[in-house]
Amino acid sequence: MRHPLRVLALACALTVTPACAALQLGQTRIENPIAAAQTIDQRAYALLHSYAAIVEEATDIVADPATPLAFKRALGQAERAATPAAETVQIAVTAYMRARADFDAASSASQTTIQRAATALSIAARRLNEAVAAAQAPIAELEGLVRAHRG
Repeated sequence: MRHPLRVLALACALTVTPACAALQLGQTRIENPIAAAQTIDQRAYALLHSYAAIVEEATDIVADPATPLAFKRALGQAERAATPAAETVQIAVTAYMRARADFDAASSASQTTIQRAATALSIAARRLNEAVAAAQAPIAELEGLVRAHRG
């Protein structure tokens, strides 16, 4: 281990990081990224990163020979529901970011171009909101199974 103090500090920080929206420790505020997100694209990225971490942990659980077969099947079923939802969020956030960039680029264009870009951005934002809302339940179910296994 090249940096044992850094490893120890990181381990301590991760150990005390809460699962709630925020924790105030003196002047330091530690927040849950999904609850702390202020924009729809931040919420989408936080949800996608949470999903990736959950899938990684679920993969470790499934690889463990001590895990009961019924639990592995339940994880597989939850993952089959969560993955398409996460993929839909990824597609929607990409479309939203493209529409936002087009809107920003159109700021010096004609009024018609700005209106078209604003309409496209509005549609992309609505679709992203819908995708995030639809993905929360299946991802939460997968996360619940992973947490249940942790005990």
